[in-house]
Amino acid sequence: MRYRWQTGYVAWLIHRGSGVFLTLYIFAHLYILTHLKNPEKYAELLLLLKNPLVKLGEIFLLAMVIVHACNGIRLTMLDLGAPTRTQKTIFIVLVVLGGGTLFLLGVWPIMGGAN
Repeated sequence: MRYRWQTGYVAWLIHRGSGVFLTLYIFAHLYILTHLKNPEKYAELLLLLKNPLVKLGEIFLLAMVIVHACNGIRLTMLDLGAPTRTQKTIFIVLVVLGGGTLFLLGVWPIMGGAN
């Protein structure tokens, strides 16, 4: 028997993976913030944040937050009684259209477009 990758399963995997990533990120973020009491280390961090790889990481973080939030809205809609047969439509509308729009609006300032 072969398992089919249905929309609900793919959405579950994305939600689970983004949730794990965001949990690990918040612990790393808090660890870094607690060690920034020294002004010299703070200045070093500000220089590091201008690195293009860090900006790509911020864009990836933004994508994970948006996907996780949109998928959470989808799950809430299903819990409140939306028919599960419309799951694919809800997923596409929220994640692709809504999330894509939010992503593009969020990437613009990260890349320096709002200076």
